[in-house]
Amino acid sequence: MTDKRSQIIERCLKLYVPALSDGADEVGIGRVCMDRGIKPMTAKQKMVGFARPGKLVRSPVGRPYDEAQLDQFMSLATKAKTNDLIVIDMSDATDCSGWGQVLTQIGQPLGIRGAVVDGTVRDIETIDRTDFVVFARGRHPATMRGRMDMESIGEPILCGGVAVRPGDLVFGDGDGVVVVFQDSIDEVLAAAEEIVDTDDWWAEKLDEGEDPHELHKERPIP
Repeated sequence: MTDKRSQIIERCLKLYVPALSDGADEVGIGRVCMDRGIKPMTAKQKMVGFARPGKLVRSPVGRPYDEAQLDQFMSLATKAKTNDLIVIDMSDATDCSGWGQVLTQIGQPLGIRGAVVDGTVRDIETIDRTDFVVFARGRHPATMRGRMDMESIGEPILCGGVAVRPGDLVFGDGDGVVVVFQDSIDEVLAAAEEIVDTDDWWAEKLDEGEDPHELHKERPIP
C-alpha cells in the first residue's frame, strides 16, 4: 500500500509550482514562494519532497577546524528518511558550498529527493550525472570546512524568505520553489488540482479557436 507521503508526491508530480502558488492564494494561507534568487542549478529541475531543514552559521574566526562539524553536516543526509528533501539556510554566506557531490551520493540512495540551499553549491556537473535536483542562489567551489558550522538540524529555518519546518511540502520546478506547511497540504493540493484542470480546459478551448472573453465568463482564468 502506498503511504501518505508517497501519495502526496505522486499528486504533486502531475502539477506545477505556479498552480500550488495560486492554490495557496486561493485558500488564503499567505506567502509560500521562495524569492526569485533561489534557482535550479541542475539540468533536472522538478523536485518534490518533505523538508529536512538544516542551518549553517559562520565558524569562529581562528578556531581550528572541528571534524565533528563535518559529521553533523553529513547527518543531514545520513539520517534522512525516504522522500525527505534537504533545505539549508547558510546564514547569507555565499563564499563556500553548502551542498555537493558527496552529500548527493550519500543521500540519493536513501531516498532524498533534492536539495534547496539558501546560499551556494558546487559539483553541479557531477551531480547532473546522477539526475539529482539542486536549487540554490549560485555556485561556489570552496568547501564549507573551516568556514561554516552546523547550528541545527530538524528545526524551523528561513530559506528564500519563507519559513520551512520539518515535514513541510517542498516543490520546485523551472518557475521556482514553494513551501506548504504540513497542515495545509491537502487543502492547497486540492485547490491546485482544480487550477490545473481549469488551465487544461482553457488550453483545449483556445486550441478550438473559441473567444477568450466568452471563455472567461464561463470559467475565469485561475
